[in-house]
Amino acid sequence: MIDPRVFLIARIILFFVATWFVYTSLQAMDFSRVFKQNSTNQIRFILMVASVILGYLFVDAFISLFEMVNQLV
Repeated sequence: MIDPRVFLIARIILFFVATWFVYTSLQAMDFSRVFKQNSTNQIRFILMVASVILGYLFVDAFISLFEMVNQLV
């Protein structure tokens, strides 16, 4: 069995990596139709919040899967 601290470290590192990937992928979407003109700060804030949330959910699902597999072994 793998030490649980490895999963904690992987969770932290992958969180930042996943958040960055989600942020860059969300930038490809056009949010100017949803928000008013000249509201770039609000769009950036929404992108940052959504990136953190989606990054956390992705990493939590990914690491939880490996933790369950580790418990089976």
